[in-house]
Amino acid sequence: MTHPRLASAPLRRLRRTGLRTTAVALTLAVASVFLASCGSDDEAENADGTVALSGVNGDPSNGPSGAPWGSIQIKEGWDKADGYTLKWDVAQSAAAGLQLLSAGKVDMSQGSAPTAYAAAKLDPDLRIIGFLNGPAYLMVAPEGSGIEATADLKGKKIGVMALGSASDMMVRGSLNEAGLVPDKDVKILPIGVGAPMAEALNSGTVDAIAGWEGMWQSISALTDTPLAPVESAMSDLPGMMLQVTTQEVLEEKNDELVAYMRNFYKGCAVAAEDPARAVADHWDVFANVSPPADKYDQQLADQADWNQNFFSICAAPGAETGVPGVLSEEEVKTVYDWLRKYNILEDDVDYETIVDTSVTEEAMKDLDLTTWASEYLAENPAD
Repeated sequence: MTHPRLASAPLRRLRRTGLRTTAVALTLAVASVFLASCGSDDEAENADGTVALSGVNGDPSNGPSGAPWGSIQIKEGWDKADGYTLKWDVAQSAAAGLQLLSAGKVDMSQGSAPTAYAAAKLDPDLRIIGFLNGPAYLMVAPEGSGIEATADLKGKKIGVMALGSASDMMVRGSLNEAGLVPDKDVKILPIGVGAPMAEALNSGTVDAIAGWEGMWQSISALTDTPLAPVESAMSDLPGMMLQVTTQEVLEEKNDELVAYMRNFYKGCAVAAEDPARAVADHWDVFANVSPPADKYDQQLADQADWNQNFFSICAAPGAETGVPGVLSEEEVKTVYDWLRKYNILEDDVDYETIVDTSVTEEAMKDLDLTTWASEYLAENPAD
């Protein structure tokens, strides 16, 4: 189906404002320390004639779930084949990545709906150009714990990466939706990310944890008991993970952004069909997170199994638009209204201007991802 543009071109520019909500202050403050260590802005064109394109993922653990954003494209050579050279790295958090974007240090940043909309209140030139259409944020608890739905968390403790983080804010909204009062009926504790989360569960410090879809499967391997999803409002919301750029980049590197978004969703589709290849690509590009040789094969198999569901979600078409990466106007409004209802966003944001998925719509035009991925893997077997 043809999806109408969510914002007309040229896009309206919002008046810049110095307002800063409490939640934004908490989530964005951690980012400032990373700006000094970030290198200079990319040159517009590389020596080989390709356009420089840079971005960051907001997952500081740099796990294989982030492969479609950068490493698959780089390893498979899709970026250079489409006229751009991709430089991809990780930020300390989604908020940190968005601040790097606002500072002009990168061209794109992976983020979450709460942090992206809040950041856009501070920098109205930010533009959301693509979504992950399936549920991306969720709570999980040990199997057999009796915690199956949000209401079961009454009197329990739930761990989040940091207070004020996207997962913290989403948990608070989900608790309110279930009739529970955060910090009264449920205690919310900051426990970091990765192994510290698993240790917090193993030690009984927390009863459940919250985070993004690509994270909890890996943590489950480190816990004494496998983890299972907890039914919650936040896991029913579409488009909670997204890709963000600026109006300036959107205008100056439009063709490259179209190619990047096409390759991003191609990467999702390849990863969904062959997750081991995606994990291997990620470790090849980011050797610093690759396991030692004696553990490589087992961890490759484990990571492929843990991340396959996330890769499938990443490649899934929008429920209403039928287009990967694109939500309908009503879906965007539903998510925004939910964030405002539970004060996850404390101020109104002109989301109709902020959301501009035109590059993704162009990228996905007449592209059958499933067929393309199958043919690509058949024609390009793994080494």
